[in-house]
Amino acid sequence: MINFPNVIIGLLMSAAGIAFVRFSYQISNMTGPQDWLENITGPGTTNGIYKIFGVIVMALGLFVATGFGNNVMTFLLGPLRGIFGPYAK
Repeated sequence: MINFPNVIIGLLMSAAGIAFVRFSYQISNMTGPQDWLENITGPGTTNGIYKIFGVIVMALGLFVATGFGNNVMTFLLGPLRGIFGPYAK
């Protein structure tokens, strides 16, 4: 079921994802190059990783806004239920 707070949260997440994609160069100028990330992925890839992160956040925001996010998160995080046994419902 779609409820209003989930739509607002999902739209805010999507807006943040779009901002990460649109302003990845400015964000990387503010934060500087992520040396640990560039050691793994190669030099100059901070902007690309920020864009990939933005697309993932935008997709998750759309999932939350449409009510599909709960099913996706249950599927992806389901194997971790055994680790957090007493807290899982």
